[in-house]
Order: sequence, then structure tokens, then C-alpha cells
Amino acid sequence: MRRVVPAALAAVLLAPVLAHAAWEPTPIWLAQARCVHVHEAPWEANTGNGYFGGFQFSAETWKRMGGAHVAALAHPGDPAFPFAVPMQEQLHRAWLLWRHDGGSWRSWGAVGVTCSRAAPR
Repeated sequence: MRRVVPAALAAVLLAPVLAHAAWEPTPIWLAQARCVHVHEAPWEANTGNGYFGGFQFSAETWKRMGGAHVAALAHPGDPAFPFAVPMQEQLHRAWLLWRHDGGSWRSWGAVGVTCSRAAPR
């Protein structure tokens, strides 16, 4: 039962993104993405360190992966400007970067290495 609930929750939350034809993450990828997110930051993170959101994208990387301009990018560290990008969109951009990096989490450094070993439970 414990294993079914997280999988069902992920399916419901990700359904709009998964409907996109080019967006085909595997359960292993989703487990790894969850690991990266848990080690990085909240989805709305704008802490002033130059990185944003649940995967801690730099503004340059976010734009390079096709992400739209959001106010937080121009106001790093200002709590009045949270990274207001839906989780599904952040996951999609992380997947695009992962594919761009040859199917690796190298853009996330040591966290990426650790999370590359993550597998669904």
C-alpha cells in the first residue's frame, strides 16, 4: 500500500505534463528527479544564491531550456518574487536539461551523482 500511494500521487500530479508527446520520463527518471528536488530547494525558491525553484536552475539555464521569463529571475533573493513556475513545468525543464546532458544529472553536480543511483521503491 505504501508504494502505491506515492506512485498514484505522482501520476495525478504529473498527468498534464505526461500528456505532452515529447515528455516521456520513466519511473526511474521520476525517482531520480524527486531525489534531486529533495536535495535542492522548494519549488518556489528564490533565495538570492542565483538559482531558482525546485531544481535550482540558474537564470541562464532556465532560459536555455526554453523556460519563460519570470519576475524572480530579475529579483534574486527578494521574497516578494517567488519562483512562481508550476512544479510540472520545472520537471519538464529538468528533463530537457537531463536529455541535453546526454541522459545524465551532471548539471546538478554531487547531488546529481548521488541521485543517479535512485530507483523507484
